[in-house]
Amino acid sequence: MAQPPTELLQDVKIRLVEAATLLFAEKGFDGVGIRDIAAKAQANSAMVAYHFGGKEGLYLAALRAGFERCPSGVAQLDPVPHPGHPFSKALALKGIQEHIRVFVDELLMPDSDPLMKASSALLMRELAVGGPFLEELNREFMLPYFTHLRDCIRVLRPDWGEQETFYAMGAIHGAALIYKFIPALLKLNSGPAFPPDPMSLSRFLTEYTLRALDIEHPAAARAGKSLT
Repeated sequence: MAQPPTELLQDVKIRLVEAATLLFAEKGFDGVGIRDIAAKAQANSAMVAYHFGGKEGLYLAALRAGFERCPSGVAQLDPVPHPGHPFSKALALKGIQEHIRVFVDELLMPDSDPLMKASSALLMRELAVGGPFLEELNREFMLPYFTHLRDCIRVLRPDWGEQETFYAMGAIHGAALIYKFIPALLKLNSGPAFPPDPMSLSRFLTEYTLRALDIEHPAAARAGKSLT
């Protein structure tokens, strides 16, 4: 039997990933069957095994596609030099400010497109519950977030041990993630302050973070004011 054209196979593969993203985001992994996904994608259910090896492979493909739809700006930031570098502190200070700005921008990116919204929901669920693919996804997509932020903190606070550095990373990322994980609850309790403006939020979180790190903010230094 002749194989379908490569273009047709690729189109079916894309439709399956998109259909899976929408259904998994709505019903979870256990609530969706291969036939449900194939029907939504208008494809033969045998194509799931052909392209992905089964339902789990399709689920992983949907998760990966979600990360690829929202490429990481943090991964593109300049690496932070070793603490012995003559400009390491200035570069780490710049790095942590850019890290917060990019991270906030990514989290608060509008999810107006249904597929983008579903991708975001699916990724947040996987990150929250720690599914079987979390280690692989972390290695492929999430590690740059932790590596870059850890490197910045280690330069700015060389006196801190691993525990303090870990706590600081959680506090910085968590202060932004809360707007992604529980927006409905925040909206009930924040009134006109919701939704937050990404620029003003990143500015506030940067100043808040530098206070916690006991670092003087450049703007405050220029004004002759210390944040400590």
